[in-house]
Amino acid sequence: MNMNITQRFNVTALLLTLLTLFLPASFVAAEVEETPLEKEMAKISTAYKQLGRQARREAYDFARLTTLFTEAKAAVEKSASLVPAKIEEMTGAEKEKALEGYKKGMVVLLGEIDAVLASCKAKDGTKLKAAYAKLKEMKKAGHEEYIEDE
Repeated sequence: MNMNITQRFNVTALLLTLLTLFLPASFVAAEVEETPLEKEMAKISTAYKQLGRQARREAYDFARLTTLFTEAKAAVEKSASLVPAKIEEMTGAEKEKALEGYKKGMVVLLGEIDAVLASCKAKDGTKLKAAYAKLKEMKKAGHEEYIEDE
């Protein structure tokens, strides 16, 4: 296939543009890799966000929430054995105290998720809305305590 100089220039320019668009994204993705704890927390966050959307509309898809919070429960159980990066950097008694607080927080979160699942089973939107408010408070406190400021 014979291409004139203008066509070659256009193809080259197109390829360079595509590389410029996609290469930086791949470099950024390589630099910011999720930790195992962040991957598990993402599952919990997905369930939490879905509950929030439904609570604001006061229209609940109990089956969908049951599925999401069952996955979130498994993620919490797995997360309880993981250590947040902020705690990992600590040493001695400070680390032990922070780790103990984290594990207690995970037990409380597990209890709240069980309450959400029970409310879904009972198809009780009022309790789900209250559970969302409590989870929102817990999320804020947990993130302030265990996530480093960037």
